[in-house]
Amino acid sequence: MSAVNHLAVWVAGIVHFIIGAGWYTALGGAWLRAIGKTEEQIRVDQPNMAIPMIIALAVALIIAYAIAWLLPRLGAQSAASGAKTGSVLALALIATTMAMNYGFEARSISLWLINSGYMVVGMAVMGAIIGGWKKKG
Repeated sequence: MSAVNHLAVWVAGIVHFIIGAGWYTALGGAWLRAIGKTEEQIRVDQPNMAIPMIIALAVALIIAYAIAWLLPRLGAQSAASGAKTGSVLALALIATTMAMNYGFEARSISLWLINSGYMVVGMAVMGAIIGGWKKKG
């Protein structure tokens, strides 16, 4: 992992987290309807929002490190190729897994679109940051 640009990975992970905050703020009403809950129910079910926030940031960093490890092995060393790789990974691995699980759980397509869409956009941005950020020195 010595060739990994750790600063780019951390920035990518934090940006992914920020995209999630904006994504779910913008789509909050639709997301609540899709999960069948109200804001009050969420507050009761999860009184300490720090826990899912910490988990979300940790997951974003793990994904960013995986992308940083994978990009040079694929020869994806630009923002465009990093974005393409990130979005393909999200579609092929995350969106498909969610679709399978949501089918068995009888969850709505709108929830799948919201959650999968966030990961596709977020991972494309992470790939662009990591692929395009050239390490100095």
